[in-house]
Amino acid sequence: MNMKVDSIIFLPECLENIFKFLQDDEEALFSSILVNRFWCRTLVPILWRNPFRLVKDANTNKLINTYILCLSNDPEPDYLSDFVILKDGQNVLQKLLKNSSRLTFDYPYFLRELSCSKINVLVKKWLNSVIDDSNWNKPEQKEFCVKWFSNNLIRLFMNKSPNVESLVIQSDAYHHNGDFSFNSCTDKSYSALRILHLDYCCYGHTLQSISFNCHSIEELWISLTENSRDTYSLNELIKSQKGIKDFRLRSVYYNEKVFVVTPELLEALSVQKRTLHTVQFFCCKFHQCPTLQPLAECTKIERLGFFNCDGLTEEVIKPLANGSLRNSNVLAMAVYDGFTEKVIIDIIESSHQNLKRISLPMATKTNNIRNVFTSMRPFAKNLTGITVCFSSGDNKSFESFLLLLDACSNLESLCIEGGDTAGNPLDFDDKEMSIYFEKLAIKMPLSINRLVLYNVSVTPQLLQTFLEKMESPIRFLGLYGCFMIRDDHINEIVKYAERTGHLKNLTVNWCFSITGKAVDEALRVIDEVHFSDDEPYDMEFTAWLA
Repeated sequence: MNMKVDSIIFLPECLENIFKFLQDDEEALFSSILVNRFWCRTLVPILWRNPFRLVKDANTNKLINTYILCLSNDPEPDYLSDFVILKDGQNVLQKLLKNSSRLTFDYPYFLRELSCSKINVLVKKWLNSVIDDSNWNKPEQKEFCVKWFSNNLIRLFMNKSPNVESLVIQSDAYHHNGDFSFNSCTDKSYSALRILHLDYCCYGHTLQSISFNCHSIEELWISLTENSRDTYSLNELIKSQKGIKDFRLRSVYYNEKVFVVTPELLEALSVQKRTLHTVQFFCCKFHQCPTLQPLAECTKIERLGFFNCDGLTEEVIKPLANGSLRNSNVLAMAVYDGFTEKVIIDIIESSHQNLKRISLPMATKTNNIRNVFTSMRPFAKNLTGITVCFSSGDNKSFESFLLLLDACSNLESLCIEGGDTAGNPLDFDDKEMSIYFEKLAIKMPLSINRLVLYNVSVTPQLLQTFLEKMESPIRFLGLYGCFMIRDDHINEIVKYAERTGHLKNLTVNWCFSITGKAVDEALRVIDEVHFSDDEPYDMEFTAWLA
């Protein structure tokens, strides 16, 4: 069949629909480009919508090199000379910035998804391949150049990629010389934006600039500090959107202060009640809010989370317990002060057994969470995930929780977190708690395949007993913030993996006494092993609303 004739028959819209089925097949798409010019002109915009997701490691350098050609090769000011001159006397910028006249397409124009962290990672790999490590004068010079190229590429995209649908700016670590501004965008820039994650300390002028052009945001994740006292711009941004579905607000610690939520912010969210289905507040203060009634009016909420939030007293939360959350299937009330078990129970009972996952406040001797566990039993059959936090010595609450597990016949994920208000771990080595820990191994439903222990203390011998008695086929085991974990613990986990063949993923975070030898031994028998010194401050929390 004559390929040239076929390409004329197919309209561009038809080809686009056909190529959508191949959007993850890099080899097929690049092969199709070579058919003829018509196919090439149709395919290039598709290939370059999200090249950072599509590109394979072998082609990383080609991708970055192409975008580097789009950068201006104007000389930088003299004050940068100390940062860009290599040992061999060459200027890094002059060496790597090239003339863009030979580019066939304006590649940044086609971009639809922009993630700053992804760009930073790829630029670092690219720079490692084009500049020999021995040619850097000092380590910070290399880090500066990574940031310089990342920063300028992101600015290029923000000015020349008007049709971006997903924008994720994740950390100040990827910036220098200030944050990225939307002020220079054209009138039509970002009018198609649907996903916006500003996970850094953004300020009012940035949010105001976005609201002028963007009215189609469906997923809005924002990080603010106590310095951002004026929430007017955020309120206006929320109200200016046609239909926000997923809203998450994180407070970034600044001088030991957190962000204060205002009644006006809640009122702005209520404007989106027709579409809003996910709401999360992380480390926020609600002392200025006399009630959460505006959220209660958002009756389509399916996923709701409050993590480490202050000021959520019974009167404030009460409107959520009056039946407005009957569509909720994910509830995370990880607030430690001021909550009342009656409100939690009312929310659970009014959910009409729609709840699938629940994260509960910390169990203490005074908060009567045992009543919550007891009241949950009739509604536990459909639960697939539970996270619960206990303080050391609260044996009765843990015993009550074990009784709840008897009713959780479909539970797939369980996270046991320890820690009182001072952060002390849950001590399973305590004589009485060790007995309950062994009972947990027996009580866990056979449906559980994911187990996370967060900030707990347990001896290798007790862990060995636990794993030997556990019948649940655990495929994912996470140990987060368990400072007492040693190589002996990992050895017991390896024995469990060898004996059962169930364990496929072991993730250990913020445990500093594990040696490389233990890691290598775990890799020998477990498919995926992840060890990290990074604090897992909200690893499980954010996963709840995924």
